[in-house]
Amino acid sequence: MVHELKKNIESSKVFFGIKQSLKNSKTLEKAIVAADCRDEIINLLEDNKIDVEFMEFSKEELSNKLGLEFKCEVFGLKK
Repeated sequence: MVHELKKNIESSKVFFGIKQSLKNSKTLEKAIVAADCRDEIINLLEDNKIDVEFMEFSKEELSNKLGLEFKCEVFGLKK
């Protein structure tokens, strides 16, 4: 799953964060969330009828594995 996410980031097919994901919810295929994602964020995604897929890694682990300079708990994948 990390490999798929990294490939989508390189292809510019990812929205970072809950605000961008909700703002662009009509163009999302699904949202991938970190293992330590807050419950209220998950509820926001589900309330907006966005498919949620859970990662087994924390925000910090994902940041390291993906080579990001910031922590992110929601990755919105474009269709």
